[in-house]
Amino acid sequence: MPDRLFRGVLGALLLLGAAACTEEVTGSLGCPELCGDQSATLRDTTLVGVVTLDSALTGYPEFGTSRDFTMMAQGDTADVRLVIRFDTLPNTFRHPNASVDSAVTRVDSARIFVVVDTTIGRPTAPVTIDMFDVDTTAADTLTTSLVPLFRPDRLIGTRTFEVAEIRDTLPLPIANAVVLAKATAGARLRVGLRIRSTQSTARLRVAGSIYAPRLTFRVTPDTLVRRDTVLLQSRTPAGDPTANIYAMYPIVVSGALPIPGSGAFAVGGVNGTRTYLQFNVPTILVDSVQVIRASLLINQLQSRVTASSADSMAILVSPILAGSQITDVRTIVSFAGSGALFGVDSVRLVPKDPGLRSIELVNLFRAWHDVGTTNSIRAIVLRAKQEASSPAELDFVSTEGAVSLRPRLRITYVPRRGFGLP
Repeated sequence: MPDRLFRGVLGALLLLGAAACTEEVTGSLGCPELCGDQSATLRDTTLVGVVTLDSALTGYPEFGTSRDFTMMAQGDTADVRLVIRFDTLPNTFRHPNASVDSAVTRVDSARIFVVVDTTIGRPTAPVTIDMFDVDTTAADTLTTSLVPLFRPDRLIGTRTFEVAEIRDTLPLPIANAVVLAKATAGARLRVGLRIRSTQSTARLRVAGSIYAPRLTFRVTPDTLVRRDTVLLQSRTPAGDPTANIYAMYPIVVSGALPIPGSGAFAVGGVNGTRTYLQFNVPTILVDSVQVIRASLLINQLQSRVTASSADSMAILVSPILAGSQITDVRTIVSFAGSGALFGVDSVRLVPKDPGLRSIELVNLFRAWHDVGTTNSIRAIVLRAKQEASSPAELDFVSTEGAVSLRPRLRITYVPRRGFGLP
């Protein structure tokens, strides 16, 4: 490409001045294969308007894509509970010395065991887990139907755990009479779990993907008969092959904030907000120069959520792997890949601290160069590393905010040989 054309295209696309700094770069910066004389002119430029779209979406992780859920109790700031379903209970058993089954007429030592991830939100004060019978003929995946069932006359078990007792597996005693009545009637056992504490904040993450909650009980004092173990199961919606995704799911009673208004976007929070950013990067900066550094500059706002705002939280940069033929943003976000695979690191930020933040994307630029525009949209998704595990939320100025505060890219590059640049 002639020198004049190169300069014209680049100048038209850079909305802030190019060549903010120039210095000599040697092979130690990692481009000896492109710099035959082991040195080249290093150029630095900032692009405003290169982020052409930002779109915040809530409800992540998407329903059915995860079995790890965090129960939270922080008053109106965050109240997240968990529903687990045991839709098939045994009503017969067989003694090892018998040739026929016997009916279940007693239940003893009924327990629900849950595995918790103590690396996330480990309590520093005793916590209590209450269990409620939340079986109903109403639309029982709706919060409005379920919340009224968390009431005293439906309480079927409770236990308080001291801090030292909160280990990997928590046994939750459940009323034997309730389990027996459900089993003999062929009824469903659907349990709502609620956490509470004397502290203002209580969190426990149930690691269902490691070891799903299970119900155990004895049907006879005879130790020759093993304890019954019942696994999670959902038999509704009837005829739906994916019904088992409802075997365990969270319900957000409070704390789910609406998407930020004009001028801001968010990451994190109780309702798992992700933000999609799409770039219109000048092709010449992807195909015709060697990018040494590429930084996404975004201005952080003070979080609109005060709870947990002093704790740092990690955000992940997920490259979009969808092709350009897909245009629905929620569908596109579902194609977000792992930033680690592209060498894009996570960033830790404190929600309460506003200021200019930088996220390095240089390896993503190199991937865009290799993949091309046909096979991948030039876009990323920002999401919380511990999604929906804390009310903490990060807020940033969007493309509709003040011009001087909008997202922009700072690029440091070396012109490739053969393009006539000095």
